[in-house]
Order: sequence, then C-alpha cells, then structure tokens
Amino acid sequence: MAFASEEGGLIFTKEDVKQTKHLDPSTADVNISFEDAKNKLILENPEVITESVHGELIDNENFGIIWRVSSKTANGRSISAGIDASNGDLLFVYDGSKKVRGNNNINKDDALTIAEKYIQSRVSANIISETKLNDIKYKEPAADDLPGIYHVSYIRSIRGIPYLSDGIILRVNAETGEVTSYCKKLSTSEEEIALINTEPSITDEEAIKVLKEYMSSIPQIGEEKANTVKVMSSDLVWKENNDDKIHLAWWIKFVDSSFAEDDNCPAFAWVDAHSGEMLLFDYGRD
Repeated sequence: MAFASEEGGLIFTKEDVKQTKHLDPSTADVNISFEDAKNKLILENPEVITESVHGELIDNENFGIIWRVSSKTANGRSISAGIDASNGDLLFVYDGSKKVRGNNNINKDDALTIAEKYIQSRVSANIISETKLNDIKYKEPAADDLPGIYHVSYIRSIRGIPYLSDGIILRVNAETGEVTSYCKKLSTSEEEIALINTEPSITDEEAIKVLKEYMSSIPQIGEEKANTVKVMSSDLVWKENNDDKIHLAWWIKFVDSSFAEDDNCPAFAWVDAHSGEMLLFDYGRD
C-alpha cells in the first residue's frame, strides 16, 4: 500500500513498498490486544455490530505493526481501521457507515474547518504545530447518487522542511460534512535526520541542470526534449531514496514539449541537495 495522495500530489510516497507481513498475535510482542483494538473501533463508531468485528495483526510497510480491524454496522454498511499495536493510536479509518446524501452545502472553507477539528481530536498540539495544509480539492460525484468529496491533505515539516512521507489525508462529504476517511503517518523521528545540514550545497538552478542532463542521457527522452523543460516549482524537502535513507532534496515539478498546454499532471524529480544525485525521476510519459 503506497501512502500517496489520490490527487497525484506525491505527498506520502515510498517507492520500495514491501509485502505486508501477517503476524501471530499469540507470539508477537505488542502492547495492544485485539480486544483493545476492537474497543477502539467501537468507540470510533457506536453503530458497529460487536459480534461482526474481526481483525488481523500485520506488519505494514507504512505504519509498522498494527491491528487491521473491520466490522459491519447497524445500517448494513462497514467500517475499517488501523490501530497502532504499540500504543493504540488510530492511524487510519475508512468509514462507509456514514450517511451518503444530505441537505447541507459544504463549501471549501467549511470542509477545512471540519478537517481541522477532526485532526485536533486525534493528534497532539505538538504534532499539529508540525503540520500545515498542503492542499484541499473538491472531487465531483462519481455517479448521480453519490456526493461530492473534499480531499484535504496536510504535510509534516521537520526542522522547518516538509517531509513528503509524513502527513494526514482526510475525505469530507460535501453534502453531510462527515469525515468518511482519515489516514495519518507521522512516525519519522527527527533523530533520523538530525545530522543532515538543512542548508543545500547546490542551488535549485544547479538541480535543474542535473535534471536536464539526466533526461538527455535517457534515449527515450534525449537532449532535444530535455531542452524544452519548463519548471513549475522547485522546493526543498526531505525525501527517502530506495536505500531507505532520508535525503535533503530539491523537489522539481516540470513539464516539457510532450505535455499538452492544459495538462495538470506534471512530471517530478528529486535531486539530492548536497550530492547532486538524482534520487527519483517520475516522468510517466509514453
């Protein structure tokens, strides 16, 4: 399960996703029992049918060791959640039991207020101070009998620099104002990056030069197309490479001559801000 924004904004990505491992609860060293996790799910939604609750203990690449629990609800729908097996923290919930249609007309400001109140009820003030709004987008209904949905995403900053693998994503029903899903990953310790200099050794202009040289070296792209690169933004971020280490990187969003003028899905590159190494190149063109 890649931790990523549904809107294409690569907020919580991890490229080397490993297989989820199922653990034996009778031998695993965890602080939270299945009963604890079950009670947490019931607390999240009192409409849960207690006897239908089931769960499994897994080692998840994004969240660590968790209880993945789910249940039917009194209205015939379902709810599922991920509970941290070490401290009982609610890491994600997908709530299909909420009312789908309603008479309210939730605007973007309303959705943001709802999302912020929801987060405040689930994370500490210290964590809230480290996160900031990344994006809020409205998604049109997928069918006539479904509501529109606001996707609200927050990103965590560590030592003043955004970290693309930590953050929070919520969905808010645009008719009822209910939060229908919530997912957070805020597990990275600052100690992991405490010794990395936050002042880049290369400028973003130099990183863009690295990008163009890298593109020129790829036969399917070539120098001619690389010379048409148009940079949309370049920002300093923390980024994991395939070596599982965190790097200070220039995150470059760009298009070239192969993109249509109205194309709203740019390509991405992450260049190590100290070594100038290309960490990740996400082009995705035919």
